[in-house]
Amino acid sequence: MNLKIKIPNFCQNEQKYILDILLREFLGINFEVKTYEGNFIEITRSGYFVESSHSAKLTLDASSFHKAKQDWLQPQSMPALPLATWIPGDDGIKANLILPNIPVLYGSPGLVNNDNHIHLNLDIFGSAFFMLSRYDELIIKNRDNYDRFPSSASVAFKANFLNRPIVDEYVEILWACLSKLWPDLKRKHYQSKTFITCDVDQPYDCTVETFSKLIKVCAGDLIKRRSLTKMLKRINRYVFNQLGIYKFDRNYTFDFYMDVCEQAGLKAAFYFIPSSKEPTNGCYEITDKKIVSLLHKIDARGHEIGIHGSYQTYQDQEKILQQKILVEETLKKVGINQKIRGNRQHYLRWDSAVTPDYLDAAGFEYDTSGSYADRPGFRFGTSKEFSMWGWRSQTKLKLKQRPLIVMECSVISDAYMGLGYGEEAKMLMMQLKQASQALGGNFVLLWHNSHFQNMEDKILFEKLVIE
Repeated sequence: MNLKIKIPNFCQNEQKYILDILLREFLGINFEVKTYEGNFIEITRSGYFVESSHSAKLTLDASSFHKAKQDWLQPQSMPALPLATWIPGDDGIKANLILPNIPVLYGSPGLVNNDNHIHLNLDIFGSAFFMLSRYDELIIKNRDNYDRFPSSASVAFKANFLNRPIVDEYVEILWACLSKLWPDLKRKHYQSKTFITCDVDQPYDCTVETFSKLIKVCAGDLIKRRSLTKMLKRINRYVFNQLGIYKFDRNYTFDFYMDVCEQAGLKAAFYFIPSSKEPTNGCYEITDKKIVSLLHKIDARGHEIGIHGSYQTYQDQEKILQQKILVEETLKKVGINQKIRGNRQHYLRWDSAVTPDYLDAAGFEYDTSGSYADRPGFRFGTSKEFSMWGWRSQTKLKLKQRPLIVMECSVISDAYMGLGYGEEAKMLMMQLKQASQALGGNFVLLWHNSHFQNMEDKILFEKLVIE
């Protein structure tokens, strides 16, 4: 029998969206919804929407939607910091959590349990909507030099839960309450997956792409870097690359990349920039002969080809569609039958207000840009794939988000966390992998083909993929 849910008579689209994600997509439970004039979200399994003192019932705080109704997308509707925390186990809730205590975004700690009626003070649905919709990114105006929302501006970072999938934990609390009231209720069971992904920014050494570039950079090797050895090695790369032999090019690591993934029983996804004619993009066109040859190699080994939306596309609906059509037509023309399913934005540039709607309109099945550039973790609060919220359309989109959990340079690079290859870096990446899969979610790793510049890169990559 379906669950019967009554929701307050405001923010109805938002409430129906998050009910659909948590209950139907994450737990696999069907339900029916009706609005009423109350203040809580009420869940029953009775045959009709009628009051009965003998029916089991779960009610939940809905204070976030009350705040949103009064101060829509205003700072006053944000969670109040510092957040309270709650230990569900202290109130008899046996939920599968990363840590015993959990931050309370909206509502308050604790519950009331009167026989067959449980009332959760924690606003699970509103808190989850806040995270999955990236509500705070439409309010907070902080942006970095690339117009990206920085992790340091997020509530998750400020409240120290960026490294845990808090929405997945809220779902576990919700399930613990539902199954306590209705022990015969069945839930969906997830098989955790690992997705290895590659943004192909520089498939080869761009400095030896043409003879004119070679001359210019060789001059820099001699005059600025004072290195005859570097110049000779660069000339050597140029000669062999022109012959289609890339064994001296440290960026051209695709055979190694696919070998490691196949050893782990995985298929990688390679996201290509469709066109680099505009500034701050790659150094190739998807139609280049050597790129087409690489696409054939990837396809022949059964790996995925996707789109790495160029630097300018994240706020440009027309350009997103044009680039998708360009790649699709190129693949068709060269005899590659893969369907373009996935996208990741170049530089992880993302505007939560419009980018999901634009990608959805272009017909992408999923996006996997969902991480901060400066720090790894759970930007959306989940490691599970889910249907995205469209702020422009004010409804659930067909587009799925497959959240990116770790980008290698976010951890390693001095431009971001700067942890290098030490134990702290390895431990952080492995902890995020374990946290991703602890509650049945997915671990999505981004490792660039151009980031195998030393043996430490290869060792760490193999560890993350295989272990």
